[in-house]
Amino acid sequence: MSGEQNQEPWNENKLVTLGRVVETLREEENPDVLIETTLNYLHSEFDYSLIWIGLYDRLEHRLFGKGGFAPTNDTTLLKQRFNLLPGDILEQVVIQQRPITIANLQQEMRGGEWRKAAEDFGIQGTILYPLRCKDRCFGVALLGWQGWGISQSSGEKAQFSLLLGGLAAALYQIEVNWQHSSTKRPDQSLFQVLDELLELPSIALRLDKLVSMTQGFISGSRTNVYWYSPERRYFWHRVGSRQTLHKLADLRSTTAGLMVAEASDFYQSMVDGNLVTIGAGKSMLRAESTERLLKRLRSRSLLAAPIQAQGELLGFLSVEDNNPRIWEEVERKYVSAAAQLIGLVVANEKIESLFDLALNDINFAAEIAQAMVQSVSKEVAMKNCSKLLCKRLNAEYVIILQPQKNGHFHPIFSTQPLNRRPLTVPLAPLEPKDRQWLGNKTEAMTIEDLEENLRLPKWKESLSQLGVRSLLLCQMSKRDNSQELLDDLPFLIVGHSTPRTWNRTERALVTTVTHQINLLLTLNHYSDSAKQSLLVYQTLQSGLSTLVLAPSDPVQFERTWIEYLANLLDCPVAALISWTPQNPWATVTTALVQNPRFALAPDLMIPIANNAPIQEALTTRRFVSCSVAQLSPATRKSFSNSGISKLLIIALHQDENPITDILLLCDDKERQWPVNLLPSLETLTQQFTWFRHYRYRLHQQARAGEDLQTLNWYKHRCLEMLHQSVRESVNSLLDLDASRNGKRERGSAGAGEQGIAEAGELGKLPTSEFRGTILSPQPLQLMRNQQLLHQLEATLAMLTPILKDEEWQLATNLGAIPFASILKRSLGRVESLYERRQIGVKVHKPSKLSVFADRLKLECILFELFLTFCCQTPAKTQLHLWYSTLNPEPDPTDSINAPPPLLEFLMGESDSFADCQNAIAMPNPAIASSSIEFPNSMNLTICQNILRSWGGDLEFYQLEKERYLMRFLLRLAN
Repeated sequence: MSGEQNQEPWNENKLVTLGRVVETLREEENPDVLIETTLNYLHSEFDYSLIWIGLYDRLEHRLFGKGGFAPTNDTTLLKQRFNLLPGDILEQVVIQQRPITIANLQQEMRGGEWRKAAEDFGIQGTILYPLRCKDRCFGVALLGWQGWGISQSSGEKAQFSLLLGGLAAALYQIEVNWQHSSTKRPDQSLFQVLDELLELPSIALRLDKLVSMTQGFISGSRTNVYWYSPERRYFWHRVGSRQTLHKLADLRSTTAGLMVAEASDFYQSMVDGNLVTIGAGKSMLRAESTERLLKRLRSRSLLAAPIQAQGELLGFLSVEDNNPRIWEEVERKYVSAAAQLIGLVVANEKIESLFDLALNDINFAAEIAQAMVQSVSKEVAMKNCSKLLCKRLNAEYVIILQPQKNGHFHPIFSTQPLNRRPLTVPLAPLEPKDRQWLGNKTEAMTIEDLEENLRLPKWKESLSQLGVRSLLLCQMSKRDNSQELLDDLPFLIVGHSTPRTWNRTERALVTTVTHQINLLLTLNHYSDSAKQSLLVYQTLQSGLSTLVLAPSDPVQFERTWIEYLANLLDCPVAALISWTPQNPWATVTTALVQNPRFALAPDLMIPIANNAPIQEALTTRRFVSCSVAQLSPATRKSFSNSGISKLLIIALHQDENPITDILLLCDDKERQWPVNLLPSLETLTQQFTWFRHYRYRLHQQARAGEDLQTLNWYKHRCLEMLHQSVRESVNSLLDLDASRNGKRERGSAGAGEQGIAEAGELGKLPTSEFRGTILSPQPLQLMRNQQLLHQLEATLAMLTPILKDEEWQLATNLGAIPFASILKRSLGRVESLYERRQIGVKVHKPSKLSVFADRLKLECILFELFLTFCCQTPAKTQLHLWYSTLNPEPDPTDSINAPPPLLEFLMGESDSFADCQNAIAMPNPAIASSSIEFPNSMNLTICQNILRSWGGDLEFYQLEKERYLMRFLLRLAN
C-alpha cells in the first residue's frame, strides 16, 4: 500500500496553507504553539493514524512528549518522557539525525515503549523524522499508520522537510534567545568567579569554587580536578564537586587517580594542550583507550581540559556525565577557560616555592662546580656530581657514554642503585632516525617510558636490564671550535627505574649540569694530554739516560735496557730473542724474570718463519701486540706451563743488516699495554739498537786493544827472557874462552853485567869480534859448550810457539805445572836485582803443589810481580812469600758446580802469615784495593785479567806506612 494518504494533486491551496504554517513557525516564540501548529497541520494534511512530536533533552538524554493524535482516545502515552537507551531506535535518530522508516513497528525489537504502543494502536508502518538544525537535534516526529510498510512521494518529503525544518529552526532560535537571556552566560560566570576568588584566603577554597562554578555551568554528573605526579606518571584526584561527593563515596578507589599507562593517548593530548571530548558516540581517542578511560572514571561522557603553567602539565579539569552527551561549543570553551584559570590560581600558589626552587637550582649549580673543584680526580668529581644530581632530580642512574670509532658507545662513568649492576658493556650504534632525532641539540631530550617509546630500540634491552625505564638524554657540546663530529661527542643519561615525566626545569637543570661535566671532561682531557706528553718526555729522557749510563759490556748493556723496559711497563718477563740468518730457530739470549710464575722454559726454541706475529714485527718498526694463542703450536707449547698470555714484540732494525733480534715483553691475559707510551718506546728501542751496535763495536775494539796490549806485554817479557838466557849463555862461552887465553878481565867484566839492572833494561849482545873467537877444544870445555848450546836450544824451543801460534793473539795452553819450579825459576831471573837493592827473599812453607796454568805465561806473570814488588819496596827490606790452599765457599743457589780449590800465594813484607790473613779479611777502609796505582799498573792489570781467565785472581792490599800485600790465587791442578 502506498504511503500517499492524499491522492489529490498538488494545488495552490496546499501551498498557501503550508506557507501560512511556515510563517507562523518563523514568527512565533512559544514552543508549545509551534508544536501545536505543526501537529494540526500534519493531522489535517496527511492521513496518518498516529502523529507524535517529542523534544530532546540533552542534559538528561531523553525525549519529552509534547502531544499528538492517536487512533484511540487514550493520549496519555503522547505526553510521557522517553529515556534514550543504547541501541534504541529513537536514540539512533537523535544521534545520527537522519529519518528512519519502519515497515512494522510492532515487530521492531529496538522500538522500546513504542513497540507496545503500536500493538495497542494497531500501527505498523512508521516513519521517524529528526528535528534537526545546524547539526543539532531538537526532537523527533513520529508518524504511523495501520498498514504494513510506508513510502513517501517527493512532494510529501518536501512538505515534511519544510515543515519540520522550520520547526527545528524556530526551536533553535528560541534556545539561542534563551541562552542569551539566561544568567548562565560563560563570560558573566567567569567574571563573577574572579571577584569571588579574590576574597577566598586559600588555594583549596579557590579550587573548590572553580570546580563548583564549572559544575553549575555545565550541569554534568560531576566535575573533578586531577593533579599530575611526574615521578609516578599518575593523575591523582585533588578536588571534586561538592554536590556529587556523596555519589562517589563508594567509588573512592576508582576516582583516586589515573595512571598514564591506562590512557597514554589521553595523556599525550593533555601534554599537547588539547581539549578531549568523549560523548554521544564521538571520541578523539582510540576506541580501546576511550573505553578504558570511561570505565576508570565511571562515566559515559567526558569533557577534559589540561591545566598548564609555564608549558608544563599540572593536571586536568574534567566534567563527567553518566549518560551519553553531545558537548556544545560553549561548554568546551568554558571548560578550557576554567582550566586556564586554575593554572593561574595554582601558579600563584607556586610562586614562592618556584622562587625557592630557583634559588636552590642556582645553589645547585654552585654545588656542582664546588664538587668538581674540590675533587682530587675526575672519577671522584663525577661521582660527587652524580650524587648531587640524583638527589636533586630524585633519579637513580647517571651514565656518561663516549662514542667510539666503530659507532658503539662506551660507558666511561656509571652510577646506579646498590642492588643494580653497573653498565660495563658498550651500547650499540644509534639508528639514523635516532641520530636525526638528537641532531645537533644540546638541550636534554626525554623518554618517559622506554618500553612504550619507539626511540632507541638498540639500547632498550641493555638499559632495561639495568632497570632504566625513564631517562633524560643530553649530548655534550663541542670542546672547542674544531671540526669534531657530533657523533663523537659524549652523552649524559639521567635515568629512573619507573616511568616518569621530566619537567622543563629538570631538563634545563640537566642541560646546565651537562655543560659543567663537559667542561670537567674537557679540562681533564687537556690535563691527561699534558700528563701523557710529560710522561712521554720523561720516558724519553729516562730511557736515553739509561742508554747513556748503561755499562759498556754488551751483555750488561742489554740486561740494563731490558730491566728498564720491564720496570717501566711493570711486566713480569722481558727477554731478548736472537738467532742467526742461517738458523731458523731463535733462543733467549738475555731474560729478566721478576715473577717466577711467568718463567720461560730454559730450552725455549722459537721458530721464526712459522710465527705470524714475529713475521709481522719483522716488517715494521712498531710494537706488535698479540696473544700466545696466535703463535705456532710448537711455540705455544713452550708457553703452556707459564702464566704468559699477552705478548708485545718489536724487532731490532739495524740499517740494511738482516734482523736477528727481537724484544719480547710478556704478561698475563688481563694486561692492557699503555698505548700512549708505545711510540716513545719504539723510538727508544731504535736508539737502543744503535747504542747496542755501537757498544758492541766499541767493546770489540777495546777487547782487541786489550788483547794487543796483553800480547805486546807477553812478547816483551818473552823477549827479555830470551835476551837474558842468550846473554847468560854467551857470557859463559866468553868466560870459557877467556880462561883458555888467560883473559880473566873480560870474564870479570862480563860477570858484572849479568842480571837485570832495571825493569825493562836490555844489555848489549856480544860483538862480532867475540863471535869469531875459536873456543878451546879441550873435552871439559867442549862439554860445557854443549851444555850452554842445549840451554839456548831449549830457550828457543820454548819460544817457538809464540812465533808460530801467537802472532796476533794469545793462545792459552793450560796444564798441570809444578808451582815450586816456576817460582824458583822466576826468582832466579830477578835475583841480581834483589841483591843490588839488598832485598831479602824468604819462602815460607814451600809446597810441591801443581797449578793449572800456561807455563810460559805463568812465568812471565811471576816475573812481573817480583819485578813490581822489587821496584816499589824500599831498599834493604825483607820479602816474604807464603803458601796456602784455599777452598772457596760454594754458591747456595748452585749445588752442582762447586768451585775448585785454589793455591793462595801471598807476597809482602809481613813476616807473619796471620797478619797477612787479617789484612785480607779486614782491609784498610780508608783506601780501597782498586785505588792502588803502580807505575806499571797496566802490566799488572794484564796479569790480573790472564789469571782471572784461568779461574784465578790477583789482588792488592795497601797496609799502613806505604806497605803493600799482593795476593796471588791460582787453581790447583787436582
